[in-house]
Amino acid sequence: MKGHQRKNLLKQNMKGYLFVSPWILNLAFFTIIPIIVSAFLSFTKYDMVNPPRWIGFMNYYIMFKLDPSFWKALGNTLYYMFGSVFSKVFLALVLAVLLNNAGRGMGLYRTIFFLPVVLPAVPVMFLWMMLFSPNGLINRFLALFGINGPLWLSSVTWSKPALIIMSLWGIGGIIVILLAGLQDVPKSIYEAAQLDGANSVQIFWKITIPMLSPIILFCVVTGLISASQVFAEAYIMTGGGPLESTTFVNLKIYLLAFKQGNMGYASAMAWVMFLLMVPLTITVFRVFRKWSPID
Repeated sequence: MKGHQRKNLLKQNMKGYLFVSPWILNLAFFTIIPIIVSAFLSFTKYDMVNPPRWIGFMNYYIMFKLDPSFWKALGNTLYYMFGSVFSKVFLALVLAVLLNNAGRGMGLYRTIFFLPVVLPAVPVMFLWMMLFSPNGLINRFLALFGINGPLWLSSVTWSKPALIIMSLWGIGGIIVILLAGLQDVPKSIYEAAQLDGANSVQIFWKITIPMLSPIILFCVVTGLISASQVFAEAYIMTGGGPLESTTFVNLKIYLLAFKQGNMGYASAMAWVMFLLMVPLTITVFRVFRKWSPID
């Protein structure tokens, strides 16, 4: 009897493995194996034509000691990461609180804010290029107040802020997540605070923010990871310019690998970026734990 049950259980398990096998194969062939291969290539000189030649840590030595463009790309990436993520989370939190108190019509407002997230990325980027042009709508709006608008995407100073401003276009997803968290906060907590004489500002900082801290942490961590992979915006809108002011690490990796044919050095740069994201993520977790009780 037990042997029969074990045989049936094995059949059921095999059916389950059969159904998930496409995902397992996809994970193996398109994620795990490329990761292993890139780790090997990072220690080689490989131009995708000749066989890889082992050179040890030379790629990493060149990156840290002899290639100032790497540090510039890393600085650009960190600038964009923190500027974009914290601006998006802050603005999304403000809008989510306003929507949570909107009452009627909240579904319509939520749809309006989320709609940009589902729009195709490339046409949106061309739209923003038109908005950021010297005679574009943004500079015309600033001119109404007597402000001479900058060159935006053609300016070394304003190119990265322009991309950060454009990234705010996609805050709808964060708004929906924060709004769901706000609606899960028990109203009895707010009512008790109001009975104790707490005003709106105190309720926001002492109740809303601590209750939302796990969700805010999720948005910040996933946002930093996503922003660290910024590529299409710079590739399409600026090409990495002007003067490499928008050459981010991912764009640098692409140029090295597929434009210059230096796949080994590009793989090393990708691994350095990955290894930098690990302690950065851990640091964010620790900061949030000290700032608010999220356990």
